[in-house]
Amino acid sequence: MSRWLIELNGETFDIDEFPFWFPAGPIHAIKEDGKVFLTGSAFQTLHEPAQVHASAVQILDECFAIISLLQANLQKPSIGAVIHEADDGTRSGAVFMTGTAVGRSKVRAVSLGPPGARTQAQELLLASRRDRRLQIAAFLLSNHAVTWPHLYRCLEEIESFLGRKVHEAGFCSANQRERFTRSANSAEVSGNDARHAVGRFDPPPNPMSLKDACGFLSQLMQAVLSNVAKSLSP
Repeated sequence: MSRWLIELNGETFDIDEFPFWFPAGPIHAIKEDGKVFLTGSAFQTLHEPAQVHASAVQILDECFAIISLLQANLQKPSIGAVIHEADDGTRSGAVFMTGTAVGRSKVRAVSLGPPGARTQAQELLLASRRDRRLQIAAFLLSNHAVTWPHLYRCLEEIESFLGRKVHEAGFCSANQRERFTRSANSAEVSGNDARHAVGRFDPPPNPMSLKDACGFLSQLMQAVLSNVAKSLSP
């Protein structure tokens, strides 16, 4: 059966996450001769390489945003060659932009479940697609150059989806939320990225660093998406 193969360009450190978390399904990744490709039935209705490339860029953004919640310290790959494999196995394609990343270290959680079951990343991706606000929040967190405004917008999108504040929904304590918002609002903590002028808001006694804030929002995002995923389970 013919199929599209979309190459992911980047370091092995990063691209190996895709076949690990998305091993099967309408969108999945395979590894061949050291290269990783996105493929699946989600691309089958497309006819031109440019269409496939455009779709792959969007899907890459979505998948990477979810993987970033489960594995920190990743760099997003870029789309490389878009290849069409005919029924007889012959391949042809077009080459698009490439990218690289620097070396890092990681500890990856084990993807548990019976054979054929969806991975945690697949469950969270399905959950994020239930609402545009969840997609936006996950995408903001996956930004390599994330800022305090990105994080505050992420919180706002989550709470807009929930219809109440995150601590009222039981995803964190009121003190945790206040520590984050006061850190984000205070120019004494968040500097040029503060949401308000110097001196307008007092910083909390124990302000969050940007790294702490990223971790806090990442945990919130995982918890909210996991809760949505449970509601989707048969």
